Amino acid sequence: MFFSTLFLIMIGCKSQKEMISLDKQTNAVTLKKGQTVEIAFTTNASLGYWWTLANKDEITVVDSVDNRYERTAPENMLGAPSNRYWKFQAVKKGVQTLHFVYARDNIEETTIKTRDVEITVK
Repeated sequence: MFFSTLFLIMIGCKSQKEMISLDKQTNAVTLKKGQTVEIAFTTNASLGYWWTLANKDEITVVDSVDNRYERTAPENMLGAPSNRYWKFQAVKKGVQTLHFVYARDNIEETTIKTRDVEITVK
């Protein structure tokens, strides 16, 4: 039992080292194959705006492995911002720019922000 607990702790520590978090102002990161990066955004889905990955069909050096919302305001408060996180795992060497668009209903004319994140995988 002791060794299984120790093994699980070691695996947990290893996976934490392999994840890099980018704040809302950082737009470039270098990863090793197998590492993951989590990219943070401020969003306001209650007003119909959200972030989408506009060039998802062109991405080859990373795979999207998760995305999640984190509410930062009380439950029924309209217009309050929240956070969205996208997580990607490095799968092969190269350089790729992820192009994110903040728009309403995925309509290009409603885009109010964009964000490009350059990922280099070594």
